[in-house]
This record gives sequence, C-alpha cells and structure tokens, in this order.
Amino acid sequence: MKYKILAAILLSGVSLRAQVASVDGWKKLTLREKIGQTMIMLPDRKMELQLGNGSLPGFFKRYPVTGFFMGWKLFQGVDTKDKISFIKQAATAYQQASTQPLIFQQDYEHGVALPGMTGMPYEMAIGAANSPQLTYNYGKTLAMESRSVGIQWVLHPMADLNLNPLNPIVNVRGISDDPDRAIRLLSRQVKGLQYNGVAATIKHFPGDGVDYRDQHLTTTTNSLTMSEWYRYHGKVFQALIDSGVAAIMPGHITLPAYQKQKLNGFLPPATLSHELLTGLLKNEMHFKGVIISDAMTMGGFRGWFPNQLEGEIASFKAGVDVLLWPSYSFMDTLEARIKRNEIPMSRLDDAVSRIWAMKVRYNAATAKRQLIKPMSIGDKAFARATSDSICAAAVTLVRDRDKSLPLSKNVKKILVVGVVPQSRKGGDGGLAVLKNFATQLGQKGYHVDFQHNLLYENQGWDEQVSKQYDKVIFAVVRQPHTPFGPLQLYDDEAQSAWAVNAMPKSKVIVISFGSPYILNEYFERVNTCINAYSNNEEMHNAVIKVLTGEAKANGTSPVNLQNNAFKKYSTIE
Repeated sequence: MKYKILAAILLSGVSLRAQVASVDGWKKLTLREKIGQTMIMLPDRKMELQLGNGSLPGFFKRYPVTGFFMGWKLFQGVDTKDKISFIKQAATAYQQASTQPLIFQQDYEHGVALPGMTGMPYEMAIGAANSPQLTYNYGKTLAMESRSVGIQWVLHPMADLNLNPLNPIVNVRGISDDPDRAIRLLSRQVKGLQYNGVAATIKHFPGDGVDYRDQHLTTTTNSLTMSEWYRYHGKVFQALIDSGVAAIMPGHITLPAYQKQKLNGFLPPATLSHELLTGLLKNEMHFKGVIISDAMTMGGFRGWFPNQLEGEIASFKAGVDVLLWPSYSFMDTLEARIKRNEIPMSRLDDAVSRIWAMKVRYNAATAKRQLIKPMSIGDKAFARATSDSICAAAVTLVRDRDKSLPLSKNVKKILVVGVVPQSRKGGDGGLAVLKNFATQLGQKGYHVDFQHNLLYENQGWDEQVSKQYDKVIFAVVRQPHTPFGPLQLYDDEAQSAWAVNAMPKSKVIVISFGSPYILNEYFERVNTCINAYSNNEEMHNAVIKVLTGEAKANGTSPVNLQNNAFKKYSTIE
C-alpha cells in the first residue's frame, strides 16, 4: 500500500521529499479525529458555533471533521459579487480554527460557477470536441480556478455512459455513450486536474445512464448483464482506476446482475452495498483510493433504515470511506460502537488511511500550507482560451439538408425563441443567460427579436410568425435538474415544438444548448439543426460563428442520436 501511495505522489508532481514523512501521519490521530476524517460537511456557521460553545476552534475540538463541501449553503445571504472573496475567507477561517488539515470540496461540473471565473461547457461538449489535449486543458483550467478559491477536491468528472436517451440525470453531464471515447478523454481530464493539485472523483459507480429515473428521487438500477457491464461502465471505471484517479463516488444505484444480498426485500443501492463497494470495487477492481458517498439527503439513499443515522452507519460499514453530508451524531455513534467492538477498528483504519493518503498526495496533509493559490494573468488567459477552444470544437451540425448555413445575405430579420422551462427548483432554466445569444447575434448586424416560447395555440392554430421574419431560430435549453424531472418538452415548451412543426421548414433553425436528443425527438423534419450542449456565453459565440460562416461546425456527436428515445432500455443491443 505504501509503495502505491509513493507512486501516486510522484505522478501528482508533489515533492516526494516533503511528503514521505506524513504518509502514516493518520496513525497518530485519536479515535475521534480518525472518525472526523470520514466526514465532509455542509457549512453551517450557526450550528458550528452552537456545537462549539460559541467558537469555531471549540467546534473543531469537539467535531474534528475532514473538510467541507463549499456549495450553495455557504453562500446563503451573500451577494453574488462577494462570493469569491467570501469562499476564500470561509476556507481560511475554517483552516485557521482547526488543528487538523482540512480539505475543501465542490462539484464544479462545468467550471467554477462564480463571478469572474471562466464559463466552461458541460462534459458532453468535451466529448463532442473529442480532443485529448483540450480535455487535459479543461482539467488544468478547472484545477487552477479551484485552487484559487481553496478547493482541492472536485466531485467530477462523470464516468457514467448515457446509454438511455430518457435518462434524466446524465445527459449533457456525461461525456459520451462510447466507453472508448470516454476512457480516452476522461483519463486526460483526470490528469489535468490531478497533475495540477486537485483530486478528481469519477461517478456514479456502478454507473448511471441506463435507467430512465433519477437517483435523487428514488433508488435506480443499472440493468446491464455483467458481460455488458464489463464492456461499458466496468471498462471505463477500471481504466480510470488503473490510471490513478483519486476518488470514486458510488451512486444510489443497484447492479442486479452482481448483487445477491437484499435489504428489506430489495437490492440496496451501491452506497449501502458491501457486495458492490468492498467486494467488487475494492477487492475485484483493486481500487485503493477514496470512496466518497453521494449526498445522503437524496431519495435513493433515504428510507432504507428506520432513521438517517443508521443508514449512515450502514454505508460506512459497506465500504464508504468518506460520507458526504452526514449528521454530526454519526461521529458520536461510530465512536461508541467501535469502543463496544460492534464495528471493527480495521474498517475505520482502512477508510482513514485512504483519505489521509489522498491529502498527502495533494499536499493537503498539513494545516499550515498555502490554501489559496492565486491565478496569474497567464493562467487566466489560458483558462479563457481553453473554454473558447472547446466550445468552438464542440458545435455539431446534426443536419443542414437545404444548405441554409452559413446564413445568406438575404437574412436580415431573425426571431430567436427561447424554449426554456422555468420552475421553483431550477430557477429560470437558463433563460436570462440565453438572451445573451440573441444579443450577440444582433451585434453581427441582424435585426433580432427575442421571446420566451411561441404558443401556437394562442395564435388560433394559424402560423404567422415565419411571415414576419427571414429566419426563426428556436434555441432549446433542456438540461438535468433545471427543473427536476424528465428532459422532454412539456407545457409551453411543448407548444413551441408544436409551432416549429407547423412552420415552413426553410424558415426554421433549431439549436439545442442542452440535451442532444431533443432534435430528433421533436424536430426530425426540421432541415437545419445544431447541437451545442451548453448554455453559456462562450458557446453562444461559437454557434454564432458557425451561423455566420466565420467558422465550421467541427464537433462530432459523442452519443448515438439514432437511438429510439421511447424504447425501454433494459439491455444493450
């Protein structure tokens, strides 16, 4: 084990001389400090002060946790313009109050989504660009921007294969449905992150993207046979394990072809399955890194035990090394049960040795270290160039049957229709950002109008819009969790699809800034269709260059667009 840790340190570029002495540092921790190494918490200053009798050092003395997920909860009540300074201050304050080295974590699935940071596209855009060098640069950019705000561990990238177009959770968050393309690109992205000081996490073992349901809502299933699994998800996870990925996140997903042990009459999700985590992942696949659970608030995890605490304990016993957002009572309960010999000390030592080795690997095993690593002017320029290059390489011309592109000189007046759902969960769905696309297009000299959806029913079933414009561009944004639920079009967005199909096809262009499957699901008769995968300004600019002839669409679809989206995917054919 020690030799593998030393090899990982060398691969990460961290000074071997500086780190060897601390590889076994975890052995000096108290029992409670060891348990704390298995806990990543959500920031909650009110609770922390309450638990610490009014002081942050008091909190860490009582609950010496390993670190914090610096996400949405940290920023409650914080003005948008102040978020970058606030996260730096919060991370610094936490580390100064703790005698143990902390590690700070975030998802950052499409870049560090904070003001002033680079807008990065979703993972599927990287798959469409299909460039190992650009993919490495993406990882490097994410690492530099993460380090600049104190983050050294990201829950990214997704290793899930989007085998089912109806899957509502992977989609543009995943890089491809092809395991070989996924391995070729993800291995470079992981290196870009880890060579630049940030631990990568691949997720969601044993692999999402087969079910049509969302594990945030219920326990879902990877229904592949084992021979299929080894050709698809298993192949990807094994390749990335062999290449040295630091962490793996299991999902609240079952693998019936492998599992035999049931809980309350049902196969438990991977986060509660000793068979999948210890038997398959640690023993058969020889994963020596950190297993970090998915969030324990999710519907796929909840309700398997009479209370949440027992679920957390069961997850740890199954093989999870670090729990994401457990209760503080987890520490008290695990301590008591280890002292009563109900849970073997060897299980805790295995978990702590793994998280400590990861901290050593990324020079995060000491409280006195450079937590914030500012970016230089050159670093920022590299980040912007990386995003622009990926977006430019990702734009995929799905079809242009009547050769409408580039737009002819006769096109003067354009209507952009934003087909975007709005909801309580998911906010405006990206509508405000999408308006930038119309603005940028207008700056090219066109007269551009913008409206949210086009309600064909309200027009008395009489299509009039195309008579007023030279082109009508339907810009569709349908992405996972904006809002929660299926990724199909419904309500006003469905009426917009109705309007498209009533129009003369020579007047219409459909661009998906989200799900790539939308084009063939609703708009197969539309002659000119583009997949762009992400709704951000950099991608808007790349698409407009294709529309105006300033650039060609060089992206290749990373997923099979001929899949029948209404077929039940139980096996791969």
